[in-house]
Amino acid sequence: MATLDAGPGAGLISDFRYVTPLYTKGQAADLIDVPRQTFRNWAVGYVYKRIDQPVVAAEPLVTTAGAHGATVPFVGLAEAYMLAAFRSAKVPMQRIRPAIRWLEENIGLEQALASERLMTDGAEVLWDFKEHTDDPAEREAVDGLVVARSGQQVFRPVVRDYLRRVTYQDGWMKVIHLPGYGRVDVTVDPWINGGQPTLTRRGIRVADVLSRLRAGEGAGEVAEDYDLQLNEVEALLPQAA
Repeated sequence: MATLDAGPGAGLISDFRYVTPLYTKGQAADLIDVPRQTFRNWAVGYVYKRIDQPVVAAEPLVTTAGAHGATVPFVGLAEAYMLAAFRSAKVPMQRIRPAIRWLEENIGLEQALASERLMTDGAEVLWDFKEHTDDPAEREAVDGLVVARSGQQVFRPVVRDYLRRVTYQDGWMKVIHLPGYGRVDVTVDPWINGGQPTLTRRGIRVADVLSRLRAGEGAGEVAEDYDLQLNEVEALLPQAA
């Protein structure tokens, strides 16, 4: 997951707009509303040692490229978005890491978290992991994400809510409807405004609206200039503070 490796015929994931770094780690963390240190741990991994305990090492879970500046491509943001979904289910990441590796191996994709296969087959694959692991903590972690209903395995509601906010194309996550913007629909799409947060209805960058609000312009004036509804601009006012 820490590399960018797309072969011919790989669809979106072979397109430069999908794999070119667009965000710093801090920007990516803010977009999906997770703590920056949490995102950094997902992106670069971590190593630590406690007294009387062996060294604990965790490999990266998020695709990145480069060491400085913008290092997170859209595919990495998509992976992190799904990790945020798992985190929202209160599942400790150290317990779910082996299950994510199982997902990659059984779905057959290195960036399985960004794949549409996660939505269609992921719950079943994770349930299969639960049946194969002897670790009670790992089995409990899967139970936090997946439940059996009517003979089928489905993601729990908190994870499904995250999945409902994404759009797939050619088998890969392409659009994310961002949390944290209240009544206005804000999306990121690497084909629109360079993957920057965008007011979906009009295709206007959120940053352009915020810059004018922060300069002291009234919400009504900004709305009129961009042909936005007043309530769309007013929903961004907390971001401008």
